Amino acid sequence: MGSHSRVRLAKCQLLATCFFTLLLGLSMGILTILTHYGGRSVIIHATSPDDDLSGSMYYWAFSLGIFLTSMLTLGVVLSTLGVVREAKGLMAGGFISFALVFLVAVQVTFWRYREPSKVENSVLDTYDLVYEQAMRNVSDIWWQRLVAMHDTFGCCGKISPLSWLGQEEKALCRGGPQREGCLQEIRSLMREHLRLTTLLLIITLAFMDFDEKSA
Repeated sequence: MGSHSRVRLAKCQLLATCFFTLLLGLSMGILTILTHYGGRSVIIHATSPDDDLSGSMYYWAFSLGIFLTSMLTLGVVLSTLGVVREAKGLMAGGFISFALVFLVAVQVTFWRYREPSKVENSVLDTYDLVYEQAMRNVSDIWWQRLVAMHDTFGCCGKISPLSWLGQEEKALCRGGPQREGCLQEIRSLMREHLRLTTLLLIITLAFMDFDEKSA
């Protein structure tokens, strides 16, 4: 195989890698938007206090997702142009973008394994607060928030020793189809979502490592 054929093969491999990296960036962007504007995230953010941890995580996760998506897209554009035009400066710019993505993804993945229940617990704490205030009949606003959370997550009340099990909760959960307790349902949904996010981060790390070696 001549040198021209090897160069052409290397270009094809790099372009194919850029294509799959672009798909990865699009997947991350879609997941970020669905997470931020999805009904579950919106209701949690709307019902959480201003100084609650889940509120800061809501904005932090969205900003991080947009940053990673932007850097992946920028890296793909620069790398593709660099390959087509054989411009080392553009290739270097793509490499820097991918390196930034790799470093951020490493930090987030490390944080996820260091604090595996942080996000889940913050959401459960928000539900506990709304549930307690509604059961104490503090105001109709808390009752409306509790009903909204039940409708959004498809659950009702608590199945735990902390449940009030009073007439208010019985009236709230009566009449509809039997639904799981919200602690179990929220925990299950959050774990499923976080597993998907962690998988996407691991794939990102693998792609960035491959891109850096290719460059």
